Amino acid sequence: MTSALTLASTAFLAGCQKDEKKIVTKEGEIAKRKFRDLDIPLLGFGCMRLPMKGEEVDMEELEKMVDHLMSHGANYFDTAYMYVNEKSETAIGKVLKKYKREDFILADKSPIYKMNSQEDVRKIFDEQLKKCQVEYFDFYMCHNINANTVDTYRKVKMYDELEKLKKEGKIKYIGFSFHGTPEILKQVVKEHKWDFCQLQINYLDWDIVKAKEQYEIAQAENIPVTVMEPLRGGGLVRLSEKALAKLKEQNPNVKPAEFGLRWAASRKNVITVLSGMSNLQQVKENVETFMHYKEMTPEEEKIADETAKVIQSQGEINCTGCKYCMEVCPKGINIPATFALYNQYKVDNRSFGFKMYYETLDESERPDKCIKCNLCTKNCPQNLKIPELLAKVKDEYDKLKGMKR
Repeated sequence: MTSALTLASTAFLAGCQKDEKKIVTKEGEIAKRKFRDLDIPLLGFGCMRLPMKGEEVDMEELEKMVDHLMSHGANYFDTAYMYVNEKSETAIGKVLKKYKREDFILADKSPIYKMNSQEDVRKIFDEQLKKCQVEYFDFYMCHNINANTVDTYRKVKMYDELEKLKKEGKIKYIGFSFHGTPEILKQVVKEHKWDFCQLQINYLDWDIVKAKEQYEIAQAENIPVTVMEPLRGGGLVRLSEKALAKLKEQNPNVKPAEFGLRWAASRKNVITVLSGMSNLQQVKENVETFMHYKEMTPEEEKIADETAKVIQSQGEINCTGCKYCMEVCPKGINIPATFALYNQYKVDNRSFGFKMYYETLDESERPDKCIKCNLCTKNCPQNLKIPELLAKVKDEYDKLKGMKR
C-alpha cells in the first residue's frame, strides 16, 4: 500500500526535476536554466580557445571578455589542466580574482593522462585550485573518458577521491567529460552517482557520431548535460555555400553561430552550452543570442536536420547519408558517419578534430573492418566505390593517429 508520505515524496522529487528544466529570465541578463540550487547561464565560456598574443594569453582582451560576460549574467567558466598549453587555468583564475567567489561558477577537470595513482588525483587537484586562485570548484570532472582512458580513471579510483573532496567542500558537483562510444557511456553512467556530464552535442553529430544516443543515455539516468563543441570547433559557422543556403531557406537573416548555439541549448536536459570564444566580438554576439533566447521551433529543427544532410554530402565523397549501404554490410561498418567525418575534415581542415571524431566510432564500425565484398557498392544510389573510399579515409586517419593536441 502506498503511503501518503511516499506520494508526497514522489511529488516533491517530480517538482524538483521539473524545476531543473525551467528557463529563468531576468532583465539585463542572458537566459538561464535551473539546476539544483543554481541558475546556470545557457551560455558558458569554454576556456580552450582564449585570445592570444603570440604564445601567451592576451590578458587585456580576456579581461574585457570576462567583464562583458559577467555584466550580462554569463558567469559560467569551464577550463581544464591541458587547455592553452596548460595556461588556461592560470589566466582565467587571474581575471576572475576581481569578482566575489560566489558570483561566478567555475568548472575544471582532472587530467586522466597524468594520473598514475589515487594520490595523484588530489595532488593535481590542489595544484589546480592554486592556479585558479580559488578554494573550491563548483563543477569538477573526470576529463575525457574514452576507450583509451576509462581503465585509468577506474584504476586510480578517481571518483572515490573526488567524492572525498566533495565532502570536504572543495567540489560542489562531480561529473565527467566524454569522448567515447555509447557502449562505454552506458557503463560509466551506472558506475557512480554523477551530478552531471559533459557531452559533444551539435546538429551535425546528432546522428553521425551518435550524439543523440549519448544524450539519451544521460537523460535516461537523469544526469544533466553540459554541451561542448556546439559549433563543432567552428565548422558549423564556416558553412559551404550550399549548406548556408539550406540554413537560410526559412530565415535569410539567420546567423550560423546563433542557430547552432540555440539548437544545442534547446535540448531539454542541457544546463549550459559552452562556446570557445576567442575575442570580444564573439562574446558580444553570443551574449546577444541568449539575451533574446528562443527555443528551436519544429520548422527550425527540420532545417537543422536538412542542413546536416547537406554538410554530410559535401566535400570529396558524395555520400547523402541514405544508409542503404549499411543495410547490406556484413561487418556493420558505419559508412555514412565515416564519410561525413572525412568530408567535414576536408572542409574545415581540422586534423585533430577528424582524428578525435573518428575515434568516437566504435571499433567494430570503423573502415578497417571492410572485407571488400562490394555489396555496399551495389546498393549505393550514388554508385560510390565504397571499399576504395573507406580505405582512403583509413589511410588519412593512419597518418594522423599519433597526433596530440
